[in-house]
Amino acid sequence: MKEIYTHLNHYVPPSSEEGLSGAWCRSLSRLGDYTAIIVRSLNLRPASVSLYAQTAEHILVRLNMVNEHLILRVAPEDDLSSYVYVMRAMSGHNLPSPRIIQRDLSRTLVPFAFTLESYVPGITADQRPDGPLLRSAGRQAGRVLRRMHRIPANGTGRPTVSGRWAQQQNWRPVLRQIGQLLAASPSDALVFGDPEQAVVAALLDSPRLDCPYSVLIHGNFGPNSARCTTGENVHLEAIIDPGAYVGGDGIYDLACGLSASHPAVWREGLLEGYQSVAVLTPEEQQRLPALQLLANYWGACRRYIRAEPHEASRAEAMRLIGELAPEIVDCRL
Repeated sequence: MKEIYTHLNHYVPPSSEEGLSGAWCRSLSRLGDYTAIIVRSLNLRPASVSLYAQTAEHILVRLNMVNEHLILRVAPEDDLSSYVYVMRAMSGHNLPSPRIIQRDLSRTLVPFAFTLESYVPGITADQRPDGPLLRSAGRQAGRVLRRMHRIPANGTGRPTVSGRWAQQQNWRPVLRQIGQLLAASPSDALVFGDPEQAVVAALLDSPRLDCPYSVLIHGNFGPNSARCTTGENVHLEAIIDPGAYVGGDGIYDLACGLSASHPAVWREGLLEGYQSVAVLTPEEQQRLPALQLLANYWGACRRYIRAEPHEASRAEAMRLIGELAPEIVDCRL
């Protein structure tokens, strides 16, 4: 049976220009060996295994069973605490998400955290062509997102591997951490000038961003987070791949989903679906433009560093800076 796993081993030489860390290189070079260890420990009998996908944080291996497919999620560096927290919370509230069957975050069996979860069919919404089906996908995702934001979080930011949360963590420091993760210096200086950077710094100090309580958030929401199946109609199968920070202001998720880098029909459908569950409160309406500024600002920096089109996000960030700068400065004073 060992031969069904060996093809997963992918040796990455130390001199490789792929820019992978040591943990990633080790996980890839022995992925088949580690998969075999995990499969045996869980007493599974897959007929075949295959490399399914690779995200920025995880490696996904598909286990083809006789009657179903399963996904083994390998996290070379991520501790998977945020991922497991979100997926379990969503499953507990009957929201569409992958179902975690088994998890091990201890790194004792293999040198990384992993989950075994249900296979979700379909493609992500960003792989859908522009048109009515993409709008429908956005509308369905908006409804699920709003329901998700009704679930109280146990804290703000992210949990530890043990499931504990930092005490008395406020939302604005978490936003700064998100900014450091997405647009660490000097990437912002490559896209924006000193005046724009100063406005964003002032905004992160502004009470305008304060939210009354922490809810479950996705933390990295966009059309790539919505997995759908399509035919004559589109059906949202699951919300996938949450970010590192999963407790905070739900309006931040909405702001990310409304980024100018996403197709207009997606944005229209998302906002329509989100408000069909419950209209935005006056406080949420006030926070939304400020969070859209941050989402577009950080998104433009991240896309620029990745050599992806960033012009739309930058233009929207500049527009919002011009619109909000007087209010932000007044609040800071």
